[in-house]
Amino acid sequence: MDAPEHRLPSGTSGLAAGFVAPPVGTGADKVDVSRLVQMLWRQKWLILGLTAVLWLPAVLLINAMTPLYSSSTVVVIDPHPNRVINIPSVSEPMGIYLDTVNTEVEILRSRDLAARVVEALNLGQEPEYAAPTNKPGLFSPLMEEGRTLLTEVTAMLPDSLAALLTPAPRPAAPTGNAQEREADRLTEAFQKNLRISPGVQSRAIRITVEAKDPQLAARAATAVADAYLAIQVEAKRKATQNASEWLQSRLDELRQDMTTTGRAAVEAMRSETGMVKGRDAPLVNEEMSALNGQLAEARTAHANAQSRLRQLQSVRPGNPESLTGADIGGDPLITTLRQRQAALNAQLAELRAQYGDRHPALNRPTAELRELNATLATEVDRVVRSLRGEVEQQVAKIQDLSRRLEGLRAESFDTLQADVKLRDLQRQADASDDNYRRAVTRLKETQVLQALEMTPDVRIVSAAAVPGGPVGPGKAVLAGLAAVVCGAIATGIALVRTMRQRGVYSSHQVEALLGLPAVGIVPLLGRAKRSARADDDPYSNTGGGDFAEAVWRLCARLHLVRTGAEPASVKGGEVVMLTSSVAGEGKTTLAVALSAFLADTGRRVVIVDCDTRRPAVHRLLGGVRPPKGLTDLLEGDATLDQVLHIDDRRRVSVIAAGRPVDRPQILLGSKAMLSLLVELAERYDVVVLDTPPVLSVSDALILAPLADRVLYVVRWARTASSLASAGIKQVRQVGGRIGGAVLSMVNAREHANLEYGARPPSGRSYRLRRIA
Repeated sequence: MDAPEHRLPSGTSGLAAGFVAPPVGTGADKVDVSRLVQMLWRQKWLILGLTAVLWLPAVLLINAMTPLYSSSTVVVIDPHPNRVINIPSVSEPMGIYLDTVNTEVEILRSRDLAARVVEALNLGQEPEYAAPTNKPGLFSPLMEEGRTLLTEVTAMLPDSLAALLTPAPRPAAPTGNAQEREADRLTEAFQKNLRISPGVQSRAIRITVEAKDPQLAARAATAVADAYLAIQVEAKRKATQNASEWLQSRLDELRQDMTTTGRAAVEAMRSETGMVKGRDAPLVNEEMSALNGQLAEARTAHANAQSRLRQLQSVRPGNPESLTGADIGGDPLITTLRQRQAALNAQLAELRAQYGDRHPALNRPTAELRELNATLATEVDRVVRSLRGEVEQQVAKIQDLSRRLEGLRAESFDTLQADVKLRDLQRQADASDDNYRRAVTRLKETQVLQALEMTPDVRIVSAAAVPGGPVGPGKAVLAGLAAVVCGAIATGIALVRTMRQRGVYSSHQVEALLGLPAVGIVPLLGRAKRSARADDDPYSNTGGGDFAEAVWRLCARLHLVRTGAEPASVKGGEVVMLTSSVAGEGKTTLAVALSAFLADTGRRVVIVDCDTRRPAVHRLLGGVRPPKGLTDLLEGDATLDQVLHIDDRRRVSVIAAGRPVDRPQILLGSKAMLSLLVELAERYDVVVLDTPPVLSVSDALILAPLADRVLYVVRWARTASSLASAGIKQVRQVGGRIGGAVLSMVNAREHANLEYGARPPSGRSYRLRRIA
């Protein structure tokens, strides 16, 4: 008999009408924050539990920590201290520079100052600074044996490989005696507890010491400040002492230089030249200076007279403007004439403007102006002659003074040379005397300073006090940080755990990972429901319940429920095969429920148990295993009517698996199986095939091409997407027409969280109520 034609509607290509799977991996490179939050919310109890488990030991460890106390003292750099005596110090006080505070901070952090404090406080007797006991560790013998074994092994290896495996040499033992090593240890330990904090844009420096004993913290902070001040005083005293010793050694040299070299040379020079101090050379110099002053005055007078002469020679008596700016030497007559000339010019200008140029009234003023100009010209000539005589006198005076100055210069040249040498020797002698006197004076001042107590350039403005409470560790803050860290670790573990889950959790993942439409989501049917009374059978209870509604929804989406307006297919019933990737995914339960629900609608349904290795249909239907079944029919030991059994309660026809056979693949792939499916399709509206898992045996791959539609069952949160994809790929390769994937055994609440948000969708129940 020929194979049955494909009974799906045209154009669906094995998928339910209206369902198109999205491309695999669409949006895979985007991070869905809302789904990430939902995923963490589902793991909230795991996160809270891990956080509590990790946080409690951390809190116990924090509470066991020893409290620390901190005490501080503040010193301020004061470069202008009050002086008792007005004697400059040998070492200048520190100035206010950008690097002054930083330099003093490094001094406070120095090892020398820490060693002074350790010695002053005798920190070796304090419990927290006690020397640790050098007890061998628990694993020290094992580590020594391992080190010896590794050394022996590397000795037998080549040099290149031995160089990589040779253990590092042990650190060298500290040098020096036990007392020096103990002092170094105490100094390093104290430096770890010392904090030096410079002020921001100020000259204040805060000295802070942390200790387990509050009294020790206060004493240590005070000791650091005292040691710092003592170091400054010692540095000044030492500088003063060194200066005093140096001055004392230099006094003999300065005295010898003053008596033999300076004074003897001056007296010898005076005896040789016959010069008396302050008589010959200064007198010549004063006379030459006076002549220079006279010569300069004569040249200035000559220049002024020459300038006035040139100005008056350019004067035109008829032009009043030519006398403007001319130096007439304050002559009163010329000044009067110039004023009269200006008045007549103004009068003529007024008459010309009033009568014109030819009016008789202009004759008299014009004649008077001509006479005035002639008089003015005569006076100007007189002044010019006088200035010429004055210029000649100044020239003669300049010449005379120049001759006299040249004579003095020639006369005093030799005297000046001798005076220069004498002055040079005198300056050297005076310098020697001055050096000696200053050295003596400075030596006495230094001795006075050395006898006085030096004042440091810093002062304490805030003394250390015993702290009233611990400053650390901040147990509340540490506990909060520990809670945050433990929560982060727990969240990371939850994320890793979630990411490592390879199951399929929602219809979105079905479509994205498997490339199939999610045609159904069937909730988990508990054991209590599967073992319920006969009048409350979950497989036939089509009136209500989550499981029933899910199966109804699956039937509707697969177009298996026929309405009265739809004509029956003339091509016979439809063969629907259910399979899965591995065992235990609920496909048999779904096949029985699907058959029972379709039979409840009045359709003729037969379910065939094709899993001859592990038959389960008869067990789920509540009956005993029939003596004959599918294998008996295919081998010819029984007829179709003999293997068909009617479940009166569910109105479903059942063909059991039959007796076990060695090679069921041959029977399922035979012509008898094909003929059986054709005959069943003619008798019934829906033929449901319950087949073994695809990845376990090949039975389902043999039956897949014979079915009109294959429903691939995937167990929610258990079946890995890789297994489901592999099974679907194999079914497609053999020509199976997969109508979609069904998520089975779903936790309804968790699935609602995945599909819709943090909580399942709310609303009133739409379950049907049975009518009595």
